[in-house]
Amino acid sequence: MSEPSSLPKVLVLLASYNGFPWLPDQINSILNQSGVDVELVISDDQSYDGSADLLHDYAGSESRITLLPSLKRYGSAGSNFYRLLQEVDIEGYEYVALADQDDIWLSNKLRNQIALIKQHQVDAVSSNVVAYWPDGQRALVDKAQPARKLDFLFESAGPGCTFLMTRQLVSKVKAVLKDPTLPASSVVLHDWLIYAICRSSGGKWWIDSRPTLRYRQHGRNVVGVNLGFRAWQNRFRLITNKWYRDEVSKLALIVRKLSDDPYIQSACNTLLGSGIINKLRLLQYMPQSRRNAVERLILTTMLMMHLY
Repeated sequence: MSEPSSLPKVLVLLASYNGFPWLPDQINSILNQSGVDVELVISDDQSYDGSADLLHDYAGSESRITLLPSLKRYGSAGSNFYRLLQEVDIEGYEYVALADQDDIWLSNKLRNQIALIKQHQVDAVSSNVVAYWPDGQRALVDKAQPARKLDFLFESAGPGCTFLMTRQLVSKVKAVLKDPTLPASSVVLHDWLIYAICRSSGGKWWIDSRPTLRYRQHGRNVVGVNLGFRAWQNRFRLITNKWYRDEVSKLALIVRKLSDDPYIQSACNTLLGSGIINKLRLLQYMPQSRRNAVERLILTTMLMMHLY
């Protein structure tokens, strides 16, 4: 009988959908993490490209992989991750990480992130990533600017595929997702929701400037990298068609219940209000809205132009 591992136990949750070309590289990079005892749970959203058979083969041959039953179509990465977060038992694990199907993790990702959690005494960490395209183009995606008082109401801590969380934080996320009075499961971006739950409930978060994975870019990315003119056009459209405002409003409803900070409560009430006067009141919160100074300026300008 083998001795129990003394290494930190990490549970990785992976949401997949038609990721056949990329899954082998990603799964291998997760299982080959150094300095940790890692297990992988996968929820496949009824793929039709051969991914389901591939994952069944992996789960059948590797004891560290569990494939959840494919019971229904979830329809989005966020909903698929919410399924994982709600259904998977996290007892016995010290940390929980999220994984996309199409990245490649650096071999020391989890080990270094655990060290950061201990060093900075935080509840979760995320990181910058190096995005790369099939033509060989590469770019650093920098999300490691200093946190703002309200940034979690307006953005995530970075790509969810970089997240490593303590078991205690994931337990909070589970509780919020199960609360029928909150619109948590309707928040489109699961990483944004998790970041907001952590920060608004008094948790601490660290964003590492060192990349932890290769962030593959292709035609099927759900969000992708916010680089280039076309990407900015897409973000502009999300703001002007009120998608962004609707998501911020959902987060404000959740945060208002979780936070006991008067300043945060006031910001949430203002975000949930309506009318021109109320929008003008929002201007006082813009300096604390996003970590990137240029993005704060753009959001403030769009608010003043009544485009938000």
